[in-house]
Amino acid sequence: MELAPRLQAIAQQVPQGARLADVGTDHSYLPVWLLMNDRIETAIAADLREGPLNRAKETAKQYGQSEKVSFRLCDGLADIAADEVDTVVIAGMGGETIATILEAAPWTRQNKLLFLQPMTGMPQLRLWLQSHNYTILSEQIVREGKRLYSIWSVRGGWMAPLSPAELWAGKNSRDPLRSGYLAMIEEKAAKALRGQLAAHEPDQIAITELEEVLFGLREMKKELKSMTTVGEVFAFLQKKAPFELQERFDNAGFLVGREDVSVSKILVALDITEQVVQEAAEQGAQLIVSHHPVIFGGAKSVTDQTVTGRVLLALAENHIAAICAHTNLDAVEGGVNDALALRLGLTDIRQLKQEGVDRQGRPYGIGRVGFVSEQPLYDFAMAVKRLLGANGIRLVDGGKPVRQVAVGGGACAEFMSDALAQGCDTFVTSDVKYHQFLEARALGLSLVDAGHFPTENVICPVLQDWLAKAFPQASVAISQRHAEVFSYL
Repeated sequence: MELAPRLQAIAQQVPQGARLADVGTDHSYLPVWLLMNDRIETAIAADLREGPLNRAKETAKQYGQSEKVSFRLCDGLADIAADEVDTVVIAGMGGETIATILEAAPWTRQNKLLFLQPMTGMPQLRLWLQSHNYTILSEQIVREGKRLYSIWSVRGGWMAPLSPAELWAGKNSRDPLRSGYLAMIEEKAAKALRGQLAAHEPDQIAITELEEVLFGLREMKKELKSMTTVGEVFAFLQKKAPFELQERFDNAGFLVGREDVSVSKILVALDITEQVVQEAAEQGAQLIVSHHPVIFGGAKSVTDQTVTGRVLLALAENHIAAICAHTNLDAVEGGVNDALALRLGLTDIRQLKQEGVDRQGRPYGIGRVGFVSEQPLYDFAMAVKRLLGANGIRLVDGGKPVRQVAVGGGACAEFMSDALAQGCDTFVTSDVKYHQFLEARALGLSLVDAGHFPTENVICPVLQDWLAKAFPQASVAISQRHAEVFSYL
């Protein structure tokens, strides 16, 4: 059996092992194909009319799948219980009909994956979904014959408000058929506007709305010509902080997503947590750029039973990519350690421990050294706390005033000997162990632990600036929900 392009596009997105309901099944081609290809084990085929449902039964019988399909003669999902399915397909109907079916089955908002393919009324259906707590995860454009169709992947959840143009055409993307689809939608909107203008009693509100839609669609066409992709962002970061410079233990890189996905919004964060993913989803971001890798030490499974699994599932379910620049970003010029040194007001900044030069001849290494005006340790430590927004400071006094300072974002106390070799009297870092404090005091080195988050989060504004300048067509924001994880009493 060979599916038509629309059904084939839906079939490719149905999760392995899904419990499927195909509403308005007609010939039941989709569930039968999925069963024949071992994608699902059982299915429900539903239709309002006996004729189409009988044809569906004939198809299932022809291909030996009758026992695996439950046929329901019902209006929409009326005869289907919520616990019977986790995936619902409603294709080939008008947008208003699809909305009516979903309104009668509010359980479709609860952990269900929906594939919708409206034939008409797309603006009305998008608006209905937005106002009834559904979110459109993605839209795929498919050509069948001479027409273009849009297939929507939908789940329950909050969706950022859509502009008038987005209600008609969906969010912009790098879909290879997007340009043709926009032209088709633009012609429909223009035809509707011509009809209003030619009416005996034109509806001025409708005319204003259609003019706004057409303006937005034309802006989308312009935006499409200069749209950024995940792969382009990764290539840019590779130039700024080559990933081959990362430490052996590290897992920096392009870790989640598809490189050809279009990016209009980027969220920058030190870590990718469930809260950060939720924030990105609410903002409509397609990419998170973080410092700490979202996968570290190897993931043997991706389930909701582990923290990492839940984060990865949330990224995948919200179609959000992840690029993580870790120890490579620590080491390069302009990276974490330079940002930390500049934040603390150091002057005459140089490498603490140069490890080499990259392919462009730029030196790299962990830590930086610089000077501050001579001051007591207590005054300097309080300034560090204030400048980094730290909740608290741990320190040991090496017995000298602060003048020449080494900094190491994150856990860098192992470089104390390098700081001493450079003539430093003070070292600002984090995650200092008890024996390292003892050693520092014995060596006459003032050691200031300002916390992992405060000493590294300084890189987020730098990443935001880099990305905003390199990709002016994309919106770049810093996470407002991720903050220091612990407090001091």
